[in-house]
Amino acid sequence: MTDFPVSPETFQAVLDRVSAGDRVHLMPGTYDGVYTISRRCGADGRPIVIEPAPGVDPMECMISRGVNSDAFRRPSNRLAQYALEIGYDFPGLYPWIDDASLRIYRCQHVTVRGLAFSMSWPTHIFIESAADISIKDCAFEDATFCIGALGAVTRDILIENCTWTQDTVPDRLWHRIPWSRVHGEKVDLEKDYRLFDGDFFRSNEISGGVTIRNCMIKAAFNAIHGFNTSAQAELNRDFHIHHNRFEQIRDNVFEPEDGAANWWFHHNDMIDVHKWFSIECETRGPMYIFSNTGSFRTQQGSDPFQGDKDENKGGAVFKPIKKIERAKGPFAGLYVFHNSFITRSSYIKKGLLPGLSHRNNAIAYAPAKTDTPRTNGFFGKVHEAEYEKRFTSSWERWNIDFDGDVVEFPSFAEEVIAAGYPVGDHTNDEGPGFVGAGHALQEFELGPDSPARDTSIAFSIQLPSGVWSSPGGLNVGALQGAPGSPASDRFHGPVFEPTLGERHYDTFVGV
Repeated sequence: MTDFPVSPETFQAVLDRVSAGDRVHLMPGTYDGVYTISRRCGADGRPIVIEPAPGVDPMECMISRGVNSDAFRRPSNRLAQYALEIGYDFPGLYPWIDDASLRIYRCQHVTVRGLAFSMSWPTHIFIESAADISIKDCAFEDATFCIGALGAVTRDILIENCTWTQDTVPDRLWHRIPWSRVHGEKVDLEKDYRLFDGDFFRSNEISGGVTIRNCMIKAAFNAIHGFNTSAQAELNRDFHIHHNRFEQIRDNVFEPEDGAANWWFHHNDMIDVHKWFSIECETRGPMYIFSNTGSFRTQQGSDPFQGDKDENKGGAVFKPIKKIERAKGPFAGLYVFHNSFITRSSYIKKGLLPGLSHRNNAIAYAPAKTDTPRTNGFFGKVHEAEYEKRFTSSWERWNIDFDGDVVEFPSFAEEVIAAGYPVGDHTNDEGPGFVGAGHALQEFELGPDSPARDTSIAFSIQLPSGVWSSPGGLNVGALQGAPGSPASDRFHGPVFEPTLGERHYDTFVGV
């Protein structure tokens, strides 16, 4: 076990020879290179640690390529266009996610702690074919991809107490850049902002075991995005996302792609998110969404740059499968329970979510000042064609049920109940009566006369190891307790259970 003080000139040489228990201490300097730790192994309880030297402020040893967003904007547009030219289906910087300032390749037991990253486009940290990697207490600014991961043996990644602000220009990505300028199908080399079409954490075909907790993600396009392009059942599993805060997310917070299983999202807070949960998986194992809050302060796309306009500013809480032919299955339960949401848009606009079990959620509607007091409907345009313009009402076919929810939404009864949606008998359309607009956690407290107080229904869900049950008689929504209870008194819910088998790191593939 050795402490290695390093400078920008010696950093890479030390990374090439560290071993279990060693600590790499960054001394003050400009770390503007590309640094790779490859085929190095810590040990259980003795990781390789990369961190600032004792007494050194992280800002004094920042890892940065020194390229700001204005300088990278046009090159990013050219790269997005080039992605189409080389055969990708969609324009973006996805082929270059491995172009990172810090790369962790075929390693085990490595911890990156307390570092600051800035102006490193397109990626800050990239992990490939590695296991037991921890990223703690780091501050990130800029980058298309904050943390990327690849490889079927990649697993057991912990990201905690980190912050990321993708666009450091206040309100620009949320209010002023039209959604299509970031993620449209055609590239405008002069007007687009393709540099922001990325994620806080983006992975493809990794085993999983990803924990993201106590992080703050702000002014970003997407947050958690896990692909599984081959839809292998053993990949993209065990994502545990909890106790995070998400603000001004212009697209999605929670986005499993293709095939995924055992994704948990709980005790998170969301303010100003375009579409909160994008779940368009063609096949899906169980997922659990509970004890979260979500609300709006402002309207996305409300102040576009002169000469532009934003056609994609409606949003929704859930983004489901839109085309029935993509619902290949099988599908396990999608359990959504005891959340407190204030939306100013549709809840689910169109499509289907097989296996959705929606229980004891408190939902209110609060339009932005610029909105008319109507939307496209709680479930979209309920009198139009199923799947295409509205959420499916074929609930028995797709194993969908809603019950025990307290909902306040314009014309909810007429749009949903009268339109033939088989919501349960314990659904209440009087509204939860939150004491505020949800701009702070305590504003989700239920008023003393709220019909959501002590009225939750009993229900059971299937966990990996067995059945978990809630007895009922609790508050509907996330916050529990009598009036005036601490806002931290939230619905606890079940305890996360992993499904990946234990990894014996001494036989880790490729090391």
